[in-house]
Amino acid sequence: MTDSTATIDIPLCLPRDEARALAQFVKRLGHGDCERLASRYDGGEEADAMWAAVQKLQRALAENGYAPR
Repeated sequence: MTDSTATIDIPLCLPRDEARALAQFVKRLGHGDCERLASRYDGGEEADAMWAAVQKLQRALAENGYAPR
């Protein structure tokens, strides 16, 4: 069994144009998209986890200068 509260670092190096495009993409994602793409059999746990990860990615991009309006 894995510890779901443990964190991992995911190093990621992107060209500027890819970072800008990724920031635009995650800006357009919403919780509803996560709900639609996640498992329908877990009471929404996977969708909530996906949305939390998207929000962390948005923050990381913003902290590095990629926060589209």
